[in-house]
Amino acid sequence: MKRRNRIAVITVGAALAMGLMGVSGSAIASASSPITLTGKLHGVTLNLMYGSSGPAETAAINQASKAWAAQSGNKVIVTNASNLTEQLDEAFAGGTPPDVFYLSSSALQTFAKQGELLPYASLVAPASDFYPSLVKAYTYNKTWYCVPKDFSNLAVEINTTMWKAAGLTNADLPTTWAKLQADAKKLTTKTVTGLAVGDSLDRLGAFFAENGGSYMNKAGTGFAFNSPQNIKALEWVQSMAKQGILKFPEQLSSGWAGEAFGLGKAAMSTEGNWIIGAMKSSYPKIQWEAVPMPAGPTGVNGTLTFTNCWGIPSASKSSAAAVSFVKYLASTAQQLRFANAFGVLPSRIAAANTYAKDNPSVAAFVEGAKYAMPQVATVGFPTVQSAFDSQVLGLATGSSNPVQMLNELQTNAQALLRP
Repeated sequence: MKRRNRIAVITVGAALAMGLMGVSGSAIASASSPITLTGKLHGVTLNLMYGSSGPAETAAINQASKAWAAQSGNKVIVTNASNLTEQLDEAFAGGTPPDVFYLSSSALQTFAKQGELLPYASLVAPASDFYPSLVKAYTYNKTWYCVPKDFSNLAVEINTTMWKAAGLTNADLPTTWAKLQADAKKLTTKTVTGLAVGDSLDRLGAFFAENGGSYMNKAGTGFAFNSPQNIKALEWVQSMAKQGILKFPEQLSSGWAGEAFGLGKAAMSTEGNWIIGAMKSSYPKIQWEAVPMPAGPTGVNGTLTFTNCWGIPSASKSSAAAVSFVKYLASTAQQLRFANAFGVLPSRIAAANTYAKDNPSVAAFVEGAKYAMPQVATVGFPTVQSAFDSQVLGLATGSSNPVQMLNELQTNAQALLRP
């Protein structure tokens, strides 16, 4: 299979840590030259590729696609990618990219630098309709490429039935590492583990941030994975794993921590607001609530943020219909449907305000937007991360060493930045 030669990018994805309103949209420009859209508006078949968080998102995407198709006189073939990154890469390499697709902020610069993205965003709505930090996430060389779909932050989910049965109260809420560890210990029984955490940097990284650590150095010129702060954070996670009060999904015969939580195998989990839809559709009888991720030993709050946009390839032969489709998907009404269906936070300010007002339960997830740490955007990093992720389960058995894991991650990631 032919692979494209992607050029390394040294920056991380746009930082929601700058604050939702902390980035001015004044520097954002539309495409440097007028965009010529291709194809017809009606009687077109579009291909949509996305990665689903579960049945609730799958159902919502299919429903929205059918609704737009019926309204516009078009057809949409929907593909739920089992490995979105790999399948997108193969589709672009083969010259058959989907007409519309999910694109994470960590991949924006890779695609934009290769000239593979249509900078259509300003044709859909003004940048001022969206959170400025999300617009910045999908801006490259001052050009706003694609409309942000939504965003999600990690929080701690608590099974309130188990919480009360263990004699815990609001005074025990896991606002600090010490309280989280004490809660996990008290909630652990012969059949239930106190805390389920995904075996990935995309979950453990939150604890790095809470201990004052980061993925990148302060200058943003290199990685800082093996910093003392990150090492201490991973050692702390390992200490709980060895006690059995923290377990990873595989140990709980689950595909992800949210499943373990929903099945009652874990009393707490650390997942993003996508869990709302999963709990509603798959585990409606579970009584639960979400609280912000805890602060580390020095009082620093931290969490991770994830976001996608609606990407349209520059080579699309049906970009006119694709832009029309995205206008529908990114409308306030449809963003609210998605939010209510599977718990994502709308990227449109008006939609997000309405959703938060109607759903106080999302407050814990929104809270982290002021300090959330974004994903790494360096080209080639997913492969490096996979090597790290493959060792996480070994923290519970002692076969993996935190210092060695982070040193290897640092070495491998830093190598991506070499010319």
